[in-house]
Amino acid sequence: MRRLINNKLIGAKIKMNNAVKAFKEDNRGVSGIVAAVILVLIAVLLAALFWGKLQEWFNSTWGNVTETTNEIK
Repeated sequence: MRRLINNKLIGAKIKMNNAVKAFKEDNRGVSGIVAAVILVLIAVLLAALFWGKLQEWFNSTWGNVTETTNEIK
């Protein structure tokens, strides 16, 4: 009985190692993920670069929105 359990455990470990190895070697979706990360990084860097202008634009737009809602009463 002990030998059967050991054989099953060893077999499961070998199958798991093979599955992990196959997963690591599979490169089909890597380029899409890398491209998405780079695009997000570029967007964040551009937002950081132009934060002063963006903040000014948001404040003026919000000011226009709140001024027009006060007139509607």
